[in-house]
Amino acid sequence: MKTIRVYDINLSPEMQPMDSEIGSEYRRVTTMLYTLGARGADTKYLNLHKDALTFMDSPAVQQIMRGDGMEGFPCMTADEEIIVTGRYPTNEEILEQLDADMLQLLANPSGAFAGSGCNGVCCSCHSSCGVPTAQPQA
Repeated sequence: MKTIRVYDINLSPEMQPMDSEIGSEYRRVTTMLYTLGARGADTKYLNLHKDALTFMDSPAVQQIMRGDGMEGFPCMTADEEIIVTGRYPTNEEILEQLDADMLQLLANPSGAFAGSGCNGVCCSCHSSCGVPTAQPQA
């Protein structure tokens, strides 16, 4: 299985309003990466402010910095191969880098949160990612 990394230079994307492009895209991508990680994928969101050493150690990130500069971020790599630059990746772009069995996540998102108390029914952690949530029982 590939190692998926999303590198971001925005200092506090989590503090952006939900209705802003950065805020909604950050939440969608980080939720997708967290969900895939909970299902066993090797995924990680890295921020320059918190993970500066990881940025410096990545040959792909260094290549982006030399070629595109800061305009190349956010970006996504898969096994250190540059996949997306200058924007957050789509959910489909993330999934297409993983094995086909990860596609089952979209059919059964609640399984990713078994034991967490969420069980895929809370709208707050799924509404921005595009992962369908279970309908509450009436």
